[in-house]
Amino acid sequence: MKYFKFFKIKRLTPRRYIIAGLVFFVQYNISDLKSGFAEISESVEKLGWREIQFLDKKSNRFSRCGQDCIQVDSDSAVSMIQRSLKIDITKKKFLSWEWKLAVPPAASDLARKGKDDRPLAVYITFPFDYQNASMGERALRPLLEFRYGSEVPGRVLSYVWASSESKGKVIESPFGGAQHKMIIKRNNRSRLGSWLEEKVDIVADYKDAFGGEPKSVSHILISSDTDDTLSFTTGFVKNMQFTSH
Repeated sequence: MKYFKFFKIKRLTPRRYIIAGLVFFVQYNISDLKSGFAEISESVEKLGWREIQFLDKKSNRFSRCGQDCIQVDSDSAVSMIQRSLKIDITKKKFLSWEWKLAVPPAASDLARKGKDDRPLAVYITFPFDYQNASMGERALRPLLEFRYGSEVPGRVLSYVWASSESKGKVIESPFGGAQHKMIIKRNNRSRLGSWLEEKVDIVADYKDAFGGEPKSVSHILISSDTDDTLSFTTGFVKNMQFTSH
């Protein structure tokens, strides 16, 4: 793993510093993290979202497209928006949302660094669980906590609208490794221009991906990634909610 060169932060609070640390772990090498949080449209910010950017990477454009609806325009770009969660995962373990794409996803390979673009993805992060952590996770944890504080999340699930990968396939992130598992929900054979509904069991998916059960969740993120394929996409995500059934 590459180590820190530097990054500079815009109006970064300690809590946001923790999330900035998370993002390199989720998506990029540690040296690729840019400047924390940028300003996004006021309408999106009012929904509780903040944007995360990356070093030498053009950022997506996030805008509001209605009640609890986010539009993502990505043009050879990559960035994420995140918000913190206060959810009792033992009581509300299902996450549902609707999403759609306006254009087909560009060909990519999620398992390969530098080829792993995806038009849309929804991320869920989980606090570090020492009891169920691997030896590698335990060994890395002091470095992460030294850099980003004790609250930096430990594992990540992402639900991905992919290119050619089969629906239901689980792929280990080429950047996050075994601590970040990607679950394919849609691909280039999925219907375009129409709202498609998703409902996932976070607890069951976590158990399948990592073993054990999560005690809580930390954050939710939305991302689009088109920088490797130099492609353009417009996607939409709305009505994200946790429910008991």
